[in-house]
Amino acid sequence: MSLSSSASARIALSLRPFQFLLLFALLVSLSCAPKNGPQAEGKPELGPPPPSSFGELAPGEPSSPVAVEADDARLGDAEAAVTVVAFLDFQCGFCAQGYKSLMQLRKEYSASDLRIVFKHLPLEFHEMALPAAVAGQAVMQSGGSEAFFKYATIAFERQPELSYDKIAEFAREAGVKRTEYNELVGQEETVRRVAQDARLASQIGVDGTPAFFVNGRLITGAQPIEYLRQVIGEELVAMKKAGADWKASYQARVTENMRGSVLSALLSQDPEDYRVPVDGSPTSGPADAPVTLVLFTDFECPYCKRAEVTLDLLRKKYGEKVRYVFKHLPLPFHERARPAALLSAAVQKYKGDAAFFRTSSAIFRSSPDLSERTLRKIGQDQGLSEEQMASVFADTNQELSARLLKDQDLADDVLARGTPHFFINGKRLSGARPVEQFEALIDHGLRRADELKNGTNPPQDLYAALQEKALSPGIPERMTEEVPSAGRPTRGNAKAPITIHVFSDFECPYCKQGEQLIKELEEKYKDKLFIVWHDFPLDFHENARPAAQAAREAFAQKGQAGFWKMHQLLFAFDSETPALGESDILSHTKALGLSEEKMQKALTDLTHDAAIDAEIELAKGLGIRGTPAYVVDGYLVTGLKPQRHFERLIERSLSERE
Repeated sequence: MSLSSSASARIALSLRPFQFLLLFALLVSLSCAPKNGPQAEGKPELGPPPPSSFGELAPGEPSSPVAVEADDARLGDAEAAVTVVAFLDFQCGFCAQGYKSLMQLRKEYSASDLRIVFKHLPLEFHEMALPAAVAGQAVMQSGGSEAFFKYATIAFERQPELSYDKIAEFAREAGVKRTEYNELVGQEETVRRVAQDARLASQIGVDGTPAFFVNGRLITGAQPIEYLRQVIGEELVAMKKAGADWKASYQARVTENMRGSVLSALLSQDPEDYRVPVDGSPTSGPADAPVTLVLFTDFECPYCKRAEVTLDLLRKKYGEKVRYVFKHLPLPFHERARPAALLSAAVQKYKGDAAFFRTSSAIFRSSPDLSERTLRKIGQDQGLSEEQMASVFADTNQELSARLLKDQDLADDVLARGTPHFFINGKRLSGARPVEQFEALIDHGLRRADELKNGTNPPQDLYAALQEKALSPGIPERMTEEVPSAGRPTRGNAKAPITIHVFSDFECPYCKQGEQLIKELEEKYKDKLFIVWHDFPLDFHENARPAAQAAREAFAQKGQAGFWKMHQLLFAFDSETPALGESDILSHTKALGLSEEKMQKALTDLTHDAAIDAEIELAKGLGIRGTPAYVVDGYLVTGLKPQRHFERLIERSLSERE
């Protein structure tokens, strides 16, 4: 029995769905980041770079920040006066409008005046966007630009119909034989070519669709066609004034326009200034430099090593206009990052900042070999004694540990949870970005610094002046609302100075991790903590509310002891999956010596629904929308944060009581 052609196409795109999606994520990622909870930021580690054939410029194309590549679908002359590079998503409704405008403009302008270049930017939350993009790239590889634009027109016009079967049909209508299509969409290379476009978008500051670069001028969103006409008209005039050498004129125009476009994109993504004090960290460059660049880095992170090349370029270009400040952020899943950080901190302590930066360069050159032998050799080269290095590798030097912890706390304050992470006069830039993005923010910082040189701010105080109104969003503010404890499951010392209210869901995996974290806090702070439980079963967790009913019934029958024993069984801490099914609950009931009749009645009659609903309303009134969430002595913490985040809040509250 043979498969239908549409079934074959669907299988070609879905044989390895997890590998398919993971490959795409790996290709466009730019930073190391922790992966231990829903609040973790950053992206997965970067995969191998595309083969050298990827990213080749189109024939005769000059290099530019928004490159037109050989495998891009193009309409118009290669040397058209104006080029519109469009980053589009086949499942985005605004992209459909933008594509329609582009096709109309293509009719209005001659091929020598307007060239249109299509680049893929499938968004993560559009389920069919990536398959449709891969299918489109397969069409491009098979039939060239003409076939691709036929496919794109059909796909955007019939956007509501997108499915694996339909995109295969769209490819057939565009003139691609089914057997060739099936082969191409199943190739890793096709996915890589789509990922190359998405990676370029990330590098030049584009994170949403539609986005258009008109000779390098960025236009975001579904703008009216009249606005696109206006910008194209302005660029036509500019190119006519530029001279007869198209290649030089176009390259210069795109480069000039991209400076403003990159800055605009970066500031639109994150316009805030962040409070990032120098605070005794190693510095390189004059204290009165108009721009201060603070970097959070990890010696084992490959992207941090890559960023060192970028920083060297910046040092050569800007000289003493930029001061560099080093902050340690060794990530927990990098085993040798902490010893390397401790060694460099020891060099700073005993030999000074200049020696520190020589050490950091040597460590990055050696990475990923960060063995003790390698690090010892680096330490010896900088003049550390055997005794000084012994405390590093034994991790017994409290002063060095405190330095790392201080930087980690600051990273938490400014939500820098991946490496490398940069702040340029307070402006955030995360990940191993292209040098153009650093230059855009440094140039912006230089202009801002000039504005502050008005006689009231000496040069050495410029950074402090810029930081006056900067933010520390990771430091929560104490709530004014009182969170009730009476009548709820509790444990610990009722007279403890610190109360932690836990809003949780028995089916939430992060809540389970959070419970382990709370236990570790209780071990550390003993009778200083009082824990209060609040039910917050989420609607999309089928077993969460029945589990909450069961725990409430255990509470009703046997008080605090009954609740916490049921709590332990429901979360099933010794198992990877919680034990929340009806048979599980009845088994727990029997094991705890509870009344099976009352438990069955509670589950059937929803006896405790009113109390559970009241807790949900309480949570929403506090601004809690998901689980886990915590109120630590009045400080609201949403999501699963690192243990140190909780410790800082607890220690702050305890110090306020002294």
